[in-house]
Amino acid sequence: MKKILLVLLVVICCSDINAQSPAKLNKQLFERDMVDAESILAKRLSKGDSTVLPQYAYVLLRLNKTKEAFKIYTAAADKVLVTEKQHMLDYVSLCKQNNVNQSAYNPFILKLREMGLREYLTEESINILAVITNSCANSNADEFGSSNLGGVKIFSSNRLSKDENVQNAFMQTFAINNSCEAVIKDLASESKRFHVGPVYVTNNNNNYIFATVSRTKKNAAGIYQLEILWAKKNEAGYSAFTSLPFCSPDYSVQHACFDEANNTLFFSSNMKGGKGGFDIYYSKLVDLVWDTPKPLEAVNTAADEVFPTMNNGDLYYSSEIANGFGGLDILMLSKGAQIPIVLSAPINSSYDDFYFQPISKLSGSFSSNRTGGKGGDDIYDYTIDTTPYTVCIELIDSITKQPNKGVAVSYTIGNQNYTSTSDEQGSFCFNLPATSKLLGSNLMVSLSKGGYYPLSFQMPLNFDKSRKLVIAKLMNAVPVVVAKAKIKVGQDLGKLLNLNPIYFDLGKWDVRPDAAVELDKIVNAMKEFPNLVIELGSHTDSRSSAKFNQTLSQKRAESSGQYILSMGIEPKRLTWKGYGESKLLNKCKDGVKCSEADHAKNRRTEFKIIKM
Repeated sequence: MKKILLVLLVVICCSDINAQSPAKLNKQLFERDMVDAESILAKRLSKGDSTVLPQYAYVLLRLNKTKEAFKIYTAAADKVLVTEKQHMLDYVSLCKQNNVNQSAYNPFILKLREMGLREYLTEESINILAVITNSCANSNADEFGSSNLGGVKIFSSNRLSKDENVQNAFMQTFAINNSCEAVIKDLASESKRFHVGPVYVTNNNNNYIFATVSRTKKNAAGIYQLEILWAKKNEAGYSAFTSLPFCSPDYSVQHACFDEANNTLFFSSNMKGGKGGFDIYYSKLVDLVWDTPKPLEAVNTAADEVFPTMNNGDLYYSSEIANGFGGLDILMLSKGAQIPIVLSAPINSSYDDFYFQPISKLSGSFSSNRTGGKGGDDIYDYTIDTTPYTVCIELIDSITKQPNKGVAVSYTIGNQNYTSTSDEQGSFCFNLPATSKLLGSNLMVSLSKGGYYPLSFQMPLNFDKSRKLVIAKLMNAVPVVVAKAKIKVGQDLGKLLNLNPIYFDLGKWDVRPDAAVELDKIVNAMKEFPNLVIELGSHTDSRSSAKFNQTLSQKRAESSGQYILSMGIEPKRLTWKGYGESKLLNKCKDGVKCSEADHAKNRRTEFKIIKM
């Protein structure tokens, strides 16, 4: 973005030196471009004038000499010379680009806050899914401000040809042809004069076109201010370009975008009445007459607000903010909102990011001087990848190594609980939306099936580029250790299987995980011997009232029975009954003092074989 306001930047540089330099040097700088300004300041520095360090670093950065600029700005900071707002913004951005510990530049952030720079929340939105690619429009010169004119992609560049970079040349409008070659776009002779871009074309049949250009004459201070020319589409093409009525030689008006739904033009200007530097203003067009511009209070700050664009009522613009990524950051003021938000990476970076222009919900372009481009400023195309994240749990029998179908799956993500069952392939899959905030959180899973030991595990939802996470788990079968010859009507199957006691929490009847392990052994045996018919009996000790114990044992019997049925056992093969304290195995009835061990013998679950 270092050349978007080329004339103004030179003057700003000169103004910074003005108080410290002789009139001759000022005049020399006013009449020269950035390259000459670099040479003049370098000479001052070589003669021992360290006061020009910040100005010299400022110029180097505008010439895309970032390494040299960072070195000089660091030296200036060490000498406590970085005091101007723009110099501090530059230095903080360069520190972030060079991974400097925040403690080194945090004092400058605090000063910027005191100067009125705002802080905003970062939008954790679909922008984080953006795939960024270099536009074929890029060269080793500067390109920015991609727009669309009648289906043709146009942009601003300071090159003379596709591969030639001309430092300090004024911007011109280029178009990309079918072979991705850039050719100068002849909009109209008036719109080409000292053109610095960008050109904005309305979406609705290209009814209006706006171009930012430099004025033809200097003002009293010797500054070429910027203005916006506009033209309306007619039968012959476009009307003659004319200057907007609120343009002036006393300030700049630049970067137009038009809200067609409300006939409102948004632009950036340093006219009086703003909050600092450049601010966003708007003006309505009524019967081809523009009303008096008004500042857009919701976005303006003490920093520069530049490059507004509009899409479906959402306003995008760039500004340097106290807690930003670095350099210019792209912000969005949603339709009807009062507070802007900062777009997330990779749209924003520690470099200058600006002129964000969506062309659909899932694609668009923006400009940036980040590393990885071809020149200084480059145009980047982005597409949004909305492919969901997929989690698949593959369940396998530990003995047969075959898929284990019909496994009950209970899983928790965040605070949400879900249940399902493994399919014929022993798999269970679910998707998370691409924008899910649950990515990276813990997945907790519980698996259960009759004849198998229950299994629980947890793991973080971390994905690779495939966006698919496959989790394979072995399910261990519960062994049946009883011979068929030993099974007889009237026997307790639980004793034959050496079941551990089936415990319940005090006063409760829910099947606990340790109880499920024992019940699975019953299920496994009933599947191995399909003619078995069982009566499940639940017994309590004599403590508490007989009525309470009867009710409690009945509920525990039913809970255990329902668990066995849920594992695939036919209802006709199982009955259950609660006996309460009616069938004690010892003397421990009401009023008899017994040990805890004696009471425990009465608390039991029996699996009486009724039929074989």
